[in-house]
Amino acid sequence: MRRILYSVVALLFALVGLALHARNHTPVTLDFYAGATELPLSLLLVIALVLGVALGALAMMPGRWRLARRLYRLERERRTLTSTPPPAKRSTEAVDGP
Repeated sequence: MRRILYSVVALLFALVGLALHARNHTPVTLDFYAGATELPLSLLLVIALVLGVALGALAMMPGRWRLARRLYRLERERRTLTSTPPPAKRSTEAVDGP
């Protein structure tokens, strides 16, 4: 069911992207300091979207790496704690002397 839902959402995004391209295919001049280039507006929007997603993913990576290291350390600690047998219980009753 989830796979079908993801497929429908992906298809909707593709259709919206095609509609965006069909309505915004006029060329736009992108002016750099070193020169200028002419691109379709829809391509420029897609490039901006991809760059935004990539920069967002890069900004999240340090936190994700820190959490992954912490998870690895806690899992290793849990394995060592569950692999060692528990200490033997001592009797708390008073021992009769001879």
